[in-house]
Amino acid sequence: MRIFIKQSTNYKSLFFILALFICISCSTTKVAYNFANVWVVNWFESYFNFRESQRVELEKKLDQFFDWHRKSELPKIVLFLEDFKVRHKDGFDKEDINWVKTELNLFWQRILINAEKDIASFLLTVDDSQIFDMNKNFQEKEDDTLTKQSKMSLVELNQDILERTYKALENWLGDLEPSQKEKIEIWTQTDPYWVIVKLKNREKFQSDLIELLRSKDTLKQNIHSWISNPESHWTDEYKAIINTKIKEWEIITIRIDSIILPRQRKHVAEKVEDIILDLKELSGI
Repeated sequence: MRIFIKQSTNYKSLFFILALFICISCSTTKVAYNFANVWVVNWFESYFNFRESQRVELEKKLDQFFDWHRKSELPKIVLFLEDFKVRHKDGFDKEDINWVKTELNLFWQRILINAEKDIASFLLTVDDSQIFDMNKNFQEKEDDTLTKQSKMSLVELNQDILERTYKALENWLGDLEPSQKEKIEIWTQTDPYWVIVKLKNREKFQSDLIELLRSKDTLKQNIHSWISNPESHWTDEYKAIINTKIKEWEIITIRIDSIILPRQRKHVAEKVEDIILDLKELSGI
């Protein structure tokens, strides 16, 4: 077991070093997509170690999935982004937000429908020791954003959320003006209760997942239930507040869009166009 873990660690280290060198000459979009299968494998391995047969089968299924996604979905994403660029040029409103939500939901549903059989097939191979390791890692992970935020004071949480918001916006818009930051700070209301609700909801999801993996006889039909009705694994608190939060985010999005400067709107258009060109190259359009 120690030898396997060491080999796995070396495998990950080599991957990150290779990705770093490739990033020098390639766009982030293309690198992320070309190495997405490796990221998926590494994500699973952050919770439990693979048997070699599992690794081989998972890598095979991931290759098949991304081959389908490259040919079928990337052209659709290109069309979506081209439409997005036109819509964003004139400013975003409620109708545009609803359009984005609908399109993203369709993208996600097609992915789940395509992957459902392979997800069930892989999860059926997860044995009791791996389930134990996964459950243990669920309990011990303390370095993720949500867990850290749950331990912050109100002042710390407010600062953390603002910094993340500014960083995300500047990634798309370029530098924000001080006056824009002031308005965003007013519009962004820190809600410690929402952090706790999300944390409890995640804990329920993880607990339900462990039970799913233990119930091999009904796993296939339960996987379908999860995909078609994920709300069944939400806490009552989360169900009660999520729609209100979505409406709040939509209002903030429209408000932020209303103060975007021409140079920032141009920055968004250029960034989206770069992604479009990358996706066209990846899909062979």
